[in-house]
Amino acid sequence: MKNFKINPNVILEEFNKVAKLAQRKAFITVDTELQKEEIETIQKYRIQLVEKKEIYKVEKLENEANLIYCLENSLLALEHELMMLVNIKEGRMNEAWDNLVDAQVTYGTVLKNSFFSIESEEGYLKRLEAYERLLFPPMIFTSVGGIIRESLCSLCNDDYNKCNHIKGKIYNGECCTRIISRMEIEEVSFVDVPANKHCRAITTKSNGKTIDVLTLKEVDN
Repeated sequence: MKNFKINPNVILEEFNKVAKLAQRKAFITVDTELQKEEIETIQKYRIQLVEKKEIYKVEKLENEANLIYCLENSLLALEHELMMLVNIKEGRMNEAWDNLVDAQVTYGTVLKNSFFSIESEEGYLKRLEAYERLLFPPMIFTSVGGIIRESLCSLCNDDYNKCNHIKGKIYNGECCTRIISRMEIEEVSFVDVPANKHCRAITTKSNGKTIDVLTLKEVDN
């Protein structure tokens, strides 16, 4: 366990209360307006967490800042989940899929960096995977293959291959990402397990008609 200069228990207790209330409303049967209200509640609390994280960053309290990052992004994943349920009930299926993928990616980053027990842990990621299996049809994904010629680190803006940061890892409350600025594309393939689930076939052809993959409705070309 990491050492904290500021006792994190108060923040964790408050976070757990907010998360539990949100999870109570993360069911398809819950009233849509109540879910929208919960989304707003989460957004307001996340703003408070981000403000606290910025203070910790300035004070060089890296463990505290990293913890806040994990808590704030755990709530962001919950927010995406609630938005997915709302969008499904309001007929916006493509947006709902994007919400689910965003929740999976966001919480996946939390799990990779979590050094303090957060109540949901891996069970929440399995919940999101269950949504994918039960609420959405099998997808056709695409993947781009190529040679990366130039990429930068999101934290230090240096050449990613020369800096010491690792993508997906949190440093002083911020997650490192690799920004690809120049790439030679060699192929685009259909894959079962993509690096990015946003990259998918949106429509298909059937009897000369263009059909939405999620709704099976005919769409304009």
